[in-house]
Amino acid sequence: MGVITLLFLVVEPEAVDCEPPQHHLTPSTQRSKADEEKHPLLAPAPLQGSLQTTAHCPEKQPEQALSIWSALKIPGVAMFAMCLFFAKFVSYIFLFWLPMYLKDLSKNSGPMHFSNEKAADYCTLFDVGGIVGGILAGVISDRGGTRGLTCTVMLILAVPTLWVFRRYGGEDLAHLLGLMLLTGALVNGPYALITTAVSADLGNHEQLKGNQKAKATVAAIIDGTGSLGAALGPYVTGQGLKHANWDVVIYIMMGCLFVAALLLSPICIKEVLYLLQPKVDPSFTIIQKPGQSRPTDNQWKHSNAPLLKHSVCKTPT
Repeated sequence: MGVITLLFLVVEPEAVDCEPPQHHLTPSTQRSKADEEKHPLLAPAPLQGSLQTTAHCPEKQPEQALSIWSALKIPGVAMFAMCLFFAKFVSYIFLFWLPMYLKDLSKNSGPMHFSNEKAADYCTLFDVGGIVGGILAGVISDRGGTRGLTCTVMLILAVPTLWVFRRYGGEDLAHLLGLMLLTGALVNGPYALITTAVSADLGNHEQLKGNQKAKATVAAIIDGTGSLGAALGPYVTGQGLKHANWDVVIYIMMGCLFVAALLLSPICIKEVLYLLQPKVDPSFTIIQKPGQSRPTDNQWKHSNAPLLKHSVCKTPT
């Protein structure tokens, strides 16, 4: 039954040429309209000799789907799309090649030796770190309203973390598991934030003017570009291991994360400048004297007039 509902349920009445329900009409109004339709002769006739004016509401124009080129012109779409490309490039390398890396690491390190099953079990910690990182990225970006800055900081921190993971991850099991958790949080945090909150924000950009059909195009461009990186990452890793070693692969991932952070630098700079702007505390009010004009935000900031905290501003008459 669930499959049948999924395949055949109509989302909107207009899709099957039905009128939408008139929720704004009262039951009495609905009954009177129904009576008029059944008995048109009983409907009240217009007054003779009076001017009959009919208000014609402008017909709503159907929303046009957004072209790919127009979607790419929206500020931030191309930058976040390419950032997601490199973030998923690195994330999917860990997803497909981390068990083999741990197996090779156990062969070359003295204190750690574990089977294929153990290597697969330990790899889940990278995903656990990604869950924690995604939640933290969402909370931080919602509190500060800085999506780009949150992603940039996490990507920059992920670059030295990868080097530490390669250098000290093989010393003992505690170092390995802790670094896998941290690396998963810093790599998958921006990845999760871009595919969810950032795509939704860009889909509601003011240039779209509320066009609902443009949201899917924006989200598809961002996620599709990221999927391309997810496909290339494991392939490049296989070619790198064929001709080199894990050190080369780690440096490639570090370079991808650095480029991803660099792509967001224009957005990051704008958000930093926004945070540095002086803001007036709304809990403070200033007493306004009779005949005195209301101060601007800049005058409010630098004014030496007495401030009353948590008080109501009243103008004497």
